[in-house]
Amino acid sequence: MTSVSVKYTSEKISCVRWQPSGMHGLQDSDTFVTGTWDNEINSLMVWKIPTSDAVSVKQERSGEVATSDIEPEIVSKETHVGDVTDLKFASHGVVLAASSCGSLQSFSISEDTKKLFPNQKWESLHHSRTRDCPCTCVSVSGTEVATCGEDGRINVLRLDHRKPVRIIDNGNGCSLNAMVHSKTNEVITVNSAGQLKVWDVRQDGNQPVKIFLVTGKKVALHSVDRHPAQPHLVAAGGADGTLSMWDLRKEHLPVTLFDSHESHVWEVKFHPTNPNNMFTCSDDGSALHWQTKPGLSSSRPSTPLGGLSSSVVPSSHGLRHQATSGDAGSPWIAADTTNASNVDINHILPSLTMPVNGVDVDGTNLVCGTDGMALYLARNLYLH
Repeated sequence: MTSVSVKYTSEKISCVRWQPSGMHGLQDSDTFVTGTWDNEINSLMVWKIPTSDAVSVKQERSGEVATSDIEPEIVSKETHVGDVTDLKFASHGVVLAASSCGSLQSFSISEDTKKLFPNQKWESLHHSRTRDCPCTCVSVSGTEVATCGEDGRINVLRLDHRKPVRIIDNGNGCSLNAMVHSKTNEVITVNSAGQLKVWDVRQDGNQPVKIFLVTGKKVALHSVDRHPAQPHLVAAGGADGTLSMWDLRKEHLPVTLFDSHESHVWEVKFHPTNPNNMFTCSDDGSALHWQTKPGLSSSRPSTPLGGLSSSVVPSSHGLRHQATSGDAGSPWIAADTTNASNVDINHILPSLTMPVNGVDVDGTNLVCGTDGMALYLARNLYLH
């Protein structure tokens, strides 16, 4: 049974990331990093989930402790200039933090104490003619690092170089809101014009190799992630609450559109090792767990999540449109365009009124950060 616990903080949480466990997926991580925003002085914090031994000591001192009452603890904190707009791990012990001041900084996390140590900082990666502007996203693939920002630029970096090794600037000034690597030399961006673009960072010039559009009115896209095993399958979250699924091999329009949320979808995350599961969070105060069914014609009933809230999202939040050319190889893109029951959608958190800004998942554990100055930790997720 999934359990959900809450840890109240004194700061708004903008993003969250699990630290890789270092056990190559054999063990769930017990450590994550958060970034804050909307403060005079923002910060990065390292959190650790207490071990069973620590819980036993707490039980002895204060009586029985329920699993849902186990709270993560801050083990390290470091100040950060500007809002923390994104976090990505470059390796087990190095995390990269993007800033609303246009910079990117790397931090080391010590193995024993989990203390944060500031490392290299790339200043003014993103800027207009007169001032710096936010670096909205950072993406990592092996030794390759890329950033994008509100200036519409893409910077290609290497951790051992002090300056970008490549800058892509196509001059249209449209804010790039999120990015993900599809290959080591290829990145996917989404922008405020509702476009999804594919860029070859080793190719000369400042033009994308592919451009994809959401049908209908122009709606900004805020988040993007790719399927970990099928990189041609991409999910993007929009300002209108829509989740769009794309097949980059076939269509210039989304293959599937879901009415998932009531407002901006701030983050979308495929599960890294169980990609039949996906997670989204939104400005509407919700976090959703998406699960594809084992087969397109399966009649297997939905198994909602436990914890504080396990309600299934109403059918009005389901399938809006599917293209007629499906991909039978992926349950995310069904060949049957009339069947909206291929995906189960379940609430993870209790009813909230404050935006959920970030979500990340590792193994059967999930963490969310909110504007309500609270972290939510969901443990023992049910995964297809």
